[in-house]
Amino acid sequence: MGPILYTTDFSDNSIAAMKMAHSLSKKLNSQLILLHVFDLKVALVTPLSVTYAKMEKEAFEKYHKKLQEFYTMHLGEEPESSTKFEVRENAIINDAIVETINEYGASMVVMGLKGKSAFREVLMGSSTKGMIDKSPCPVLAIPEPMEKYTFKKITYATDFEETDIQAMDWLVHKLAKPLDSFINILHVGTADEYAGEDQMQWFEEMLGQKVSYPKMDFRLVRSEDIFGTLLSQVEELDTDLVVMLEREKSSFLGFLTREDLVKRMMSKGNFPILSMNKANL
Repeated sequence: MGPILYTTDFSDNSIAAMKMAHSLSKKLNSQLILLHVFDLKVALVTPLSVTYAKMEKEAFEKYHKKLQEFYTMHLGEEPESSTKFEVRENAIINDAIVETINEYGASMVVMGLKGKSAFREVLMGSSTKGMIDKSPCPVLAIPEPMEKYTFKKITYATDFEETDIQAMDWLVHKLAKPLDSFINILHVGTADEYAGEDQMQWFEEMLGQKVSYPKMDFRLVRSEDIFGTLLSQVEELDTDLVVMLEREKSSFLGFLTREDLVKRMMSKGNFPILSMNKANL
């Protein structure tokens, strides 16, 4: 896997995400990049003035030092030589994150579920759709606190689309195989859903032709309560990571808009969620 990008606002809610990013970078032999984005809000000072330039320089130095101290304090070790500490100035956090992803060719971005304040939250509220839509790589959202920093059991929520097979290919080769994870492939459909069993069989056969991985199981569940059943299945399967593919419309995820489902799942705050963008597979 390529570099793993971790973003922080130095809040307690971002500590578990840093530990997860650090753990994954070790296990996947990936470079770890830590990013903090700040907005230099200075009234009555133009960006071209000497005063502004001095304040900007001081802010970069201050946050770069704080980022390194944050790493050492919570991980209890000095960073490896390959670890990068990035500080960016941008009033729009998501734009700075995407810019950094593209510059380093990051394979994954890791974030805490909630930020320091309502205006700084990266993955909740109005920023959710923006980051999921904009990110050129999968977005991993980590709750605080976390008890373990590995993914032995992964649940992938499928809607039997061909793009699900592409997403599964990424998931198997980038995460599951290197981590020796077991994947439960789950579809929740209503009682009147057409040919759910046939679709599951087709999907299993198609996936088997393109992705060779023995540690997978397939589960089809009928329910009128899509969200509640998805949540209960995740808990029943003792899931360490839930993986969701952004999609436009579907019989399964279409009962809620994609953004609503992600926010509702994240609001539970007790398991990591990896969101993959269909447009980038």
